[in-house]
Amino acid sequence: MLLTEYDEAEQMELFKEDGRREGRIKVLVSLVRDGILSIKDATKRAGITEADFEQKMAAKENSALLSSSG
Repeated sequence: MLLTEYDEAEQMELFKEDGRREGRIKVLVSLVRDGILSIKDATKRAGITEADFEQKMAAKENSALLSSSG
């Protein structure tokens, strides 16, 4: 196996993991907004701080507002 092939495979796996992580956070944000899960519980499940989670919630809200206004 060439070094570049290995790096490409490793990069693809990192991209997949990033996508899975973002998907989990998206679901957790939705559960928090629906009142099903507390922010504290969501951050524990996401493995991030409350400040980071709230920042992601705000970013998702801004993204939703931008996509609905067009």
